[in-house]
Amino acid sequence: MTALSEHVTAPFQREFAHLWVVSDPDEILLAPTIAPILAQRGFELVSYRDPLAFRYRYETEMRDAPEGGAYIVHVRGDAGTTVPWDVLNEARVHSLSIPELFGAMDANAVRAVGSERYDDLWQVTASRPSMPAMSTVATKDFLAANLYRVVPDLLRRPTDLWEQAFDLFFRGSPLPHPIAWHVAERACRPDGMSVEVAASILSDRATFIDRVQRDWNLFARASAHGEEPPAHVIPFALPGIRVNLDSMVLDGIVAPAKVDLIPPSTPGWMLVGMVRDDEAARALAAQRIDLLRQDIPKDGATHGDWLRFAERHAEIVDAARSLAADAADPDPVVGIAPAIDAALFDWLESGFDGLSFNSYATAPSIVHQIAPHMAHRRRAGERRQALIVVDGIALDQWLILERRLRANRPDVLVDTRSCFAWLPTVTGVSRQAIFTGDQPRAFAKTIGSTSPEPAAWRRFWVNEGLAENQVSYAKGLGHPGSCDGVISGPIASSVEVIGLVVDTVDELLHGELFGKQALVGRIEHWLGLGEWDRLVSSLIDAGYRIYVTADHGNVDVVGIGRPSEGSAAEERGERARIYDSEALRQKSLATIVGSRILQPGGLPDSYKPLFAPHGRAFIPDGRRAVVHGGTSLEEVIVPFVRISRKEKT
Repeated sequence: MTALSEHVTAPFQREFAHLWVVSDPDEILLAPTIAPILAQRGFELVSYRDPLAFRYRYETEMRDAPEGGAYIVHVRGDAGTTVPWDVLNEARVHSLSIPELFGAMDANAVRAVGSERYDDLWQVTASRPSMPAMSTVATKDFLAANLYRVVPDLLRRPTDLWEQAFDLFFRGSPLPHPIAWHVAERACRPDGMSVEVAASILSDRATFIDRVQRDWNLFARASAHGEEPPAHVIPFALPGIRVNLDSMVLDGIVAPAKVDLIPPSTPGWMLVGMVRDDEAARALAAQRIDLLRQDIPKDGATHGDWLRFAERHAEIVDAARSLAADAADPDPVVGIAPAIDAALFDWLESGFDGLSFNSYATAPSIVHQIAPHMAHRRRAGERRQALIVVDGIALDQWLILERRLRANRPDVLVDTRSCFAWLPTVTGVSRQAIFTGDQPRAFAKTIGSTSPEPAAWRRFWVNEGLAENQVSYAKGLGHPGSCDGVISGPIASSVEVIGLVVDTVDELLHGELFGKQALVGRIEHWLGLGEWDRLVSSLIDAGYRIYVTADHGNVDVVGIGRPSEGSAAEERGERARIYDSEALRQKSLATIVGSRILQPGGLPDSYKPLFAPHGRAFIPDGRRAVVHGGTSLEEVIVPFVRISRKEKT
């Protein structure tokens, strides 16, 4: 227990009250070290967002909670003016705020760092019990120096800013934009670089990676021809920068530059980032797979460890597709897939429920946090947002769409990350969670369906203060001409928030009998029809910030046969079967060899999945297929992508 978590959680004891209502506009309860402690004490954190959904849950579950049940109703605002009087009357009411925790500092500057860093800040301030009141500028200086190890006045040379940017990136600690702007104004910047661009490089991962990739290509090709690199490119030869290049290439963050020749005089540190032919690319791919095998997350891994691992895995799978010597070449990671699956399943058993407690301010951990993350960004000033759910696309397949987008629209930034889908990874659970912005038990009556999505999406945003006519939803997109109504309607009308479902990939995978490699060919053919390009370009040109995700991925499997259970299973999926009785599920577990149980806490009590073994599915014995619904890395960890226009340089 950290000092901050001890201070914040001290009042929350179940013997005091089983129901608490907390005003927490700064999301202090969502700090990484706090929510898990509350969970260990038996509290369930309930977000107050939709009054009708909350009322239903309160009446059916929370008000007369069984012995041991305890709830904290988390309100991102003033609970006294939001939560119904009868609930407040039954609850113990508490409040948390930045001014109460960090009263000496400018509250808005502190809010910019996000709840993920409140713990670190508390440790810093605890050693300074008599801190004087700080101005906004002094607070930003303090935060930059003490949380991020950045002192603007020490960035006296243009190269210092670049070394600082690489250091921040490799510590996984980009500056919040207000602090980055403050640093950029004070630092010595490279010739011609504006404050706006410098701030984006220090704060925005996509901007930084895009610039590194562009400059590395220029630097490496100049070196291959014996020329001096252009003066404006990143000085990669500096010790503080070149030491990081090999990691960026091996992790797939930066693609190696393709060159015609590699002179014998080329420094060794450059070699990993330069390839002449496919043989060199294959050697690099083999090296990356070896490193991936060594880096399978182990006991104690965080959800972030798994997300980063999945992103590296996807990069390797995608890169290997273009290097296959022939169509019979196996999946490059097939040899380590069983070890990955076993480690991930162990983690899901212990760690999946904790995903919902994570703060979504910086990025969502799980798909039902995407809409709340977008709402958080709106409160910070973002306008015109579009969410595209590419139903069924795996993280490695998204990279095909990303490559096409980068080629067609060099004026955009694509920040590809990932998050967890809901278990089981089926559309009626995970996609509905995306559009409701809540856990599946919040829509227990309609679980398994997609028809409630339009109303749920509108209700979420109306509760965020938008008018109904400023919210739009459309599905069935992807086929030629299918986007006409969206482009001429809500996009042309500049509707504030648009939710879109591109169904094509899911349709393709359900008809695929020859594996994921064949599915990739069908995805590429679909892209060639141009509807994806039309949709995304229309949104970009209309000024939308675009978010892209998927409800689930997909995986190659071999059938183990369809279990003969009569009417025991409520739903008979290919990778998961659903029961409404624990006795029936246990009976099937005993008879289906290798099947597995995993019961996330956010599912309705009557929704009990049984999962197929690794690489297998409940389809005819020996049949091969591409399916979803299970717990494999490729099904569970899906893209979370932000697309925006580049800043002008």
